[in-house]
Amino acid sequence: MPSIRRGISELPYLCHAHGVEYVIISPGSRNAPLTIAFATFSDIKSISITDERSAGYYALGLAQQLKKPVVLVCTSGTAMVNYAPALAEAYYLKVPLIAITADRPAEWIDQNDGQTIRQNGLFANFIKDSLEVPVETEKDEDLWLFRRKVSEVINYATSGAPGPVHINVPLREPLYDPLPEVTEPPPVIKALYGTPVLSQQQTSSLKKLWQSFEKKLILCGMSYEDPGLSEILESVITHKQAVVINENLSNLKIEGSIDTPDIFIASLSEEQKDDFRPHLLISIGGPVVSKRLKKYLRAHKPAEHWHISPNISFTDTFQSLNRSIGIEPVDFFSTMATDKTGDTQYPELAKQVAQHLTDIHTRFVEKIPFTDLAAYKTIFDHLPENCNLHLANSTPVRYSQLFPTQKKINYFSNRGTSGIDGCVSTVAGAAMASEKLNIALVGDLAFIYDSNALWNNRLTSNLRVIIMDNEGGNIFKLINTSPVINPIRHFFETPHQVKVDKLCEAFGVEYFKADNNKDLKEILIDFFKPNQRPSVLHIQTTGELSAKTFKQYYQFISQNK
Repeated sequence: MPSIRRGISELPYLCHAHGVEYVIISPGSRNAPLTIAFATFSDIKSISITDERSAGYYALGLAQQLKKPVVLVCTSGTAMVNYAPALAEAYYLKVPLIAITADRPAEWIDQNDGQTIRQNGLFANFIKDSLEVPVETEKDEDLWLFRRKVSEVINYATSGAPGPVHINVPLREPLYDPLPEVTEPPPVIKALYGTPVLSQQQTSSLKKLWQSFEKKLILCGMSYEDPGLSEILESVITHKQAVVINENLSNLKIEGSIDTPDIFIASLSEEQKDDFRPHLLISIGGPVVSKRLKKYLRAHKPAEHWHISPNISFTDTFQSLNRSIGIEPVDFFSTMATDKTGDTQYPELAKQVAQHLTDIHTRFVEKIPFTDLAAYKTIFDHLPENCNLHLANSTPVRYSQLFPTQKKINYFSNRGTSGIDGCVSTVAGAAMASEKLNIALVGDLAFIYDSNALWNNRLTSNLRVIIMDNEGGNIFKLINTSPVINPIRHFFETPHQVKVDKLCEAFGVEYFKADNNKDLKEILIDFFKPNQRPSVLHIQTTGELSAKTFKQYYQFISQNK
């Protein structure tokens, strides 16, 4: 006689057929059938993480490195709500996650039953698709529906611009009975997507426009490493066809580009700002971090702005978008950048400012006391080659943009929603999928907020966490606020009494500490060496002095034009 849980038994098979290699399971009772199904399926690696919020971010880091979907499994009620931050981040970062949540069947919703909330559709605003599977799959029609809908929703996770999806699974008791055996793999439906191509007429028209603009600026937003695209854009610079701006998070290592745009814009005189205004702005990739750059391009709007992406996007960050062109950037520039002529004055202006800026930056940072800026300089001077550097939000990602991009390092950051809440968990997941050293640069609050990332029996020895402890919430000393917050500043800046060394000891993580530059240099040599367990380096600076030095740095940049 067919079992009512044939679909649950087949769920791991369907996920594996769509490329899933890992499932992150958070313990619970209502999800027991799902746990049994996945944990006994040898073709998918199962990892247990108790904290669902940490589990979600761990899966994010894992999927980001694998470039494959990762499954999350949790019990019913508020457990699933804890997935929300990571799913929102995955949605805006375009990372495929498959959240599978156990639920009560419909008859028990809003009936004062334990661990019961309205789960179906809960993530609607930040997932690509969702479905609720049939409670029972005893009938062949229900099993057919189960298979078809699961394949459909997983295809949505991986097709076009990838992203998270949600599968809600109502389950009736008993929950711990053996599942039916799967005698043969279930049929799956797979979607195939080709690479978008422009017509000859479209290409010809765009090329004429490209050639008509003298000042062309190419802006590279957050993305992944692409040596082919880097090579083409380097050729564009060499032949003075355009100026290229690429922040470190673009992961495009381009000789001659502007890779520290925040201080580049800060260094421009008013006359230079007018001269630097592009006639044509071409953007690729995702968001940019630099607030100064965004503010500049909104005030000095280009005559035209084109965004190049295989997935059509109408995101108008700089309030000047004219065309969204659906093609791979590498194909676009291969076609456009065949004409070797360009306006030499425009690239020359950028080159002169960038060279002058390098000298100013070096003069300032070599003379400062031990502060956040000094510590970051030492860290960047000692980073090992071929590592993954993960930049937490708030101050770390901003400080990193003051230093040149290192060619043999890959940069990552949760800049989809730009929260601090899962930075360490994300790196822990990335370290599981990568043999490289994975280094997290986090603030003290971000670390404490996500300290449950260390509550994980599967942490890998290639994980390194560097904590910049500047007495809590120092970002609010750096950004422009107002005197109105002075009486209530403790609600913004959050000094703490957490003993970071005791926290690391509790989780079995190796702990290092530095509060001066000499010790920091010596510790970093050992800190980046291979180790048997993950390690945390706790750097303590003075918040007031760090904030003062940061502001003096920008004053020095702007005064030495």
